Amino acid sequence: MSESVMVERRIEAIRSAQRASAWIDRTGWSWIEMTGNDRIDLLHRLTTNDLTRLVPGRGIQTVLLTEKARIIDVLTVLQDEDRAYLLGSPLIALQTIQWLRKYVIMDDVKLKDHTSMVKALEICGPQAAGVVQQITSIDVSVWATGQWQRGTLDSGEVLIVRAPSISEVSYWLISEPVVWESIVNVLHANAEAIPQLTDDETEYLRVCAGMGRLGHEWTDSYNPLEAGLLHLTSFTKGCYIGQEVVARLDSYNKVKQRVMGILSEAQLQPGDVVVADGSQIGVVTSVVASTDQHHSIALAYVRGEHAHPNTALTIRTSIGDVTAEQVLPPLMDPSCP
Repeated sequence: MSESVMVERRIEAIRSAQRASAWIDRTGWSWIEMTGNDRIDLLHRLTTNDLTRLVPGRGIQTVLLTEKARIIDVLTVLQDEDRAYLLGSPLIALQTIQWLRKYVIMDDVKLKDHTSMVKALEICGPQAAGVVQQITSIDVSVWATGQWQRGTLDSGEVLIVRAPSISEVSYWLISEPVVWESIVNVLHANAEAIPQLTDDETEYLRVCAGMGRLGHEWTDSYNPLEAGLLHLTSFTKGCYIGQEVVARLDSYNKVKQRVMGILSEAQLQPGDVVVADGSQIGVVTSVVASTDQHHSIALAYVRGEHAHPNTALTIRTSIGDVTAEQVLPPLMDPSCP
């Protein structure tokens, strides 16, 4: 496949996700089952969001922090009648379970890593609800974010979750491998209308949406207020691990940096340093190419006193200093009309 054909295919897939629908293979994302009467109480004490009103069929995102309020992961907690499910970033299920178990003393809580037992995919885009209904016969169009339900297909059971989206609307379908394969067969049969996004195309949409990712914007170098996760942080729920640090940062306006969008005609790389007057004031955390391949679209942490939208920044790259424009996420691709 020629480079021009590959670029055109990339543009078509991205446009489909933005204007209609597309799907992403999410197999490998952490899937943890929690049982026991104290499961939600434990998570409420260990993460940033208020989980006390969580009822079966509903889910909520929350942030798992270290004692110093640094990010371990962003979890989606799905409450069921007799258990809860934790959907987290790839390759971190064991670390998450070990961290939670540190605080299980007299609590009635059991944790099991079921990541290898399920497969997942995401259907995204403004027409995603119709695709999900076509596959599952369930009308999900009026679901709130976090709402979930089990559906039954000829091949078995699937769990459907309305999730925050990199492209307007998203639903995750999580199931055993045989069910997942049957769903993928339907999607492949409709590939022209519902293309599968590559990792590169998925990353493009994520960065343009300004959404964080583990290992990039979500690391143990940053706290949730810096990472733009204020909406997942309760200031009225009481104590949780890292709460004192978060409260102090908020009360004394000590949040020293924030995630900003970066646009540049130069080629940027994660790890490139943002500078002002010769001193480091930030770092680039994620970079993708624009659809015409002539611009870099990036996310970066920038110190608060320099984090002003529609102003110029200097980025120190491997080939020298370059100029970039900083903007508030979500980002617009400069090559798009």
